[in-house]
Amino acid sequence: MPKFVFKFLIIFCLLFATINGHAKYLKPQQIETVKIDSSKIRPAKFNREALETYAEQREFQYDDAATRDLSLWDRFWMLFWRMVNELFRGAASNPLSKYFFIGAGVAILLYIIIKIIGSENIFRKKSKETILPYDVLNENIHEIDYETEIQKLIEQGKYRLAVRLLYLRTLKKLSDAEFIQWQPEKTNYNYLTEISKPEIKNEFGNLTHQFNYIWYGDYPVDEQKFEPINQSFNHFNAQIR
Repeated sequence: MPKFVFKFLIIFCLLFATINGHAKYLKPQQIETVKIDSSKIRPAKFNREALETYAEQREFQYDDAATRDLSLWDRFWMLFWRMVNELFRGAASNPLSKYFFIGAGVAILLYIIIKIIGSENIFRKKSKETILPYDVLNENIHEIDYETEIQKLIEQGKYRLAVRLLYLRTLKKLSDAEFIQWQPEKTNYNYLTEISKPEIKNEFGNLTHQFNYIWYGDYPVDEQKFEPINQSFNHFNAQIR
């Protein structure tokens, strides 16, 4: 036998012996089996009468219980937003309805703005009388000839300016009677808080509110509206001693 063949047989025998030895220590692989549930499925049955009985009990009416705890104001807003959601849900499926609700919302917003501001203040030009800065009444109230100036303004039809001078004259009366300490930088509210006599303070508060509404609110005053205002100021001034 050639030497080459002999060496090959020896190497083959050694390899076989080694593989056989390792094979003894290898764990056999377990074959996993899939179990199939062969039991019959029976659909669950609910007792409808029992469910209806539970539904009628107040303890299980969660939505109604939450609603009962709400105030009337909260219930109103809950109903309002529910209606809004239903409207917009319907509008989403109909493009025409969508634009209708947008237009209605804009119209409502404009109506509220006009109601707050007033239509006459939106569409008419602002009076030239209001360009003067009177956030603080800084005129020297002791240097004005009220009777002459008020009469001039009445003759010129400038009733809002006449109301302003009526108010300044009232401040002078209060200052002369030492109900207030007049200073140019003070505001109407400052003067109101200085008055300690209740009846004087209440009536002056009404006149101040009226003046602020007419002057700062740019409320138009004609001859007919001016007359009762003039009488109110004159009646108040007659009480100051």
